[in-house]
Amino acid sequence: MTGTETHSAQHLYPGSVCLCAFKRPVKENHNKPLSGTLSILALLFSLLSLLPGSALSQNDYNNILILLSDNKDVYLDVATTITNTTIKYCRNHELSCQNNNYDIVHISSYDQQIHKNYKAIITLGTHAAIVSGKNIRDITIISALIPKNNVMIQETLTTNPKQHFLYLDQPAGHSLALIKALSSRFEDIGIVVDSKDQATVESLQNAAMRLKLNLLIEQIFSNDQVGTAINNLLERIDIFLTTPDTNIHNKSTVSNILLSTYRKRIPLIGFSSAYVKAGALAAVYSSPEDIAYQVRDNIIAHFSSEEIPLEQQMGKYFSVLFNTDVARSLGFPIKSESKLKSRMMDYIQHDFD
Repeated sequence: MTGTETHSAQHLYPGSVCLCAFKRPVKENHNKPLSGTLSILALLFSLLSLLPGSALSQNDYNNILILLSDNKDVYLDVATTITNTTIKYCRNHELSCQNNNYDIVHISSYDQQIHKNYKAIITLGTHAAIVSGKNIRDITIISALIPKNNVMIQETLTTNPKQHFLYLDQPAGHSLALIKALSSRFEDIGIVVDSKDQATVESLQNAAMRLKLNLLIEQIFSNDQVGTAINNLLERIDIFLTTPDTNIHNKSTVSNILLSTYRKRIPLIGFSSAYVKAGALAAVYSSPEDIAYQVRDNIIAHFSSEEIPLEQQMGKYFSVLFNTDVARSLGFPIKSESKLKSRMMDYIQHDFD
């Protein structure tokens, strides 16, 4: 049997966090009926216990609303990391944003009439980004945890001039910098792209030119050409690079792509931690913490009366994951993820476009 927890709290101090009407499905546990509730309340009170000062009116502060698309843990994890890191940074630098209050609300519980109480709205996930973009026109919206190639997101890009998009996708140059950091023998890099995705082709070509790498590109016109395109590349390349295009890399194709490259002893570079766990040699990707830090930077810019850098932003911070089992199978030297990241930073300059 399942039930629903509802958590709410009043703002007591500047820089406080409220899980306002945040609903999460929970399994009923007759042995520990309050365990889920207590864990959330413990988190809330531990945050409040760190906050000095006397009780003040909520209207004395500039508030931030964080809208979650889903009840998945990753959304709440990113939301709490955003609040904690932003409060800490603003306090350490004595910025006005140290007094911000944060309300964390599931999109299904959001009352559209109260959004005027906020100076900024953060959305996490596609659904919250679309709903807020269509209904909120007078407040800055920062939308994160969204993929760049999502059709619904692309359709909303021009509908709200006050909405900014922070994509999960890393800049093309980051993956090429990872390849460069892995080995100097990786010179010929194969990649399959959609024939309509010329923006990705241009970004990769520009980054490859800077890093003195050779790209071999197969463009496809339909999904059923993926296998043929990869086979055409495998005899001519040192390593295969993937891009976050779900028309090419999806549940029905990933296994075959990994098997094809493995049979030819060609390492594959993924674009997510899941791809590495499935069998890619390595990947550079946006972790929940990376996403939270980039949102924090945008909040600070907004509250410091600076312009938010770009309407559309690729991943600024990044993480590296290396698959030691795959490396051993391919006879490839084991690499330290921290050292790979450090070497990548030597190759990456201003590639956040």
